[in-house]
Amino acid sequence: MIIFDRAFSDRIIQGDSAAVDELYRHFYKRLLSFAMSYLHDEEEAENIVQDAFVMLWERHDTLRPDSNVQAWLLTVAKNRILNHLDRMKRRAEAEQAYSEQIMRDVELSIMSLSACEPEQMFGEEAKNLVDAALADLSEQTRQIIVLSRYENLSNKEIAERLDISVKGVEYHITQALKTLRLYLKDYMPIFLILFG
Repeated sequence: MIIFDRAFSDRIIQGDSAAVDELYRHFYKRLLSFAMSYLHDEEEAENIVQDAFVMLWERHDTLRPDSNVQAWLLTVAKNRILNHLDRMKRRAEAEQAYSEQIMRDVELSIMSLSACEPEQMFGEEAKNLVDAALADLSEQTRQIIVLSRYENLSNKEIAERLDISVKGVEYHITQALKTLRLYLKDYMPIFLILFG
């Protein structure tokens, strides 16, 4: 039975690798069991305990003469475990916030879709809204969005018909969709059916 007393600690402080090996053989499993009781993750617990022993060897010459090396190792392991648990907590909180956001988005989609009345979508009020939104666009942008969404022409076909570049067509469509999305934000099903 090894006695981990002051004399033993002094051997480690002086860089006696045999003393570190003895400590490792006799204290590793206990320290691992301690780490496992909090982490419930064998790989992470092993990493933490091994890191604690490596740190002991790397810093042995900085220990105070009255240091208790077992307590020192336990303190290092404890701090590493706390850091790991704190990271796990923050990750769980982030995942919960993300999950709650998904739930809000799904609930909003359900409400929006439930309120969607196909008859109204193609009724006079919807037509007036779309006409008003289109009227808010410049002449060329309106012409391009009509050719794209109502006549189903490709960007290349529109560019050839209007004698502008394909990039110009893409720009006008992007600007038109931004404006229309804002204009019809309370009527998203209409926007998606007509311009999506």
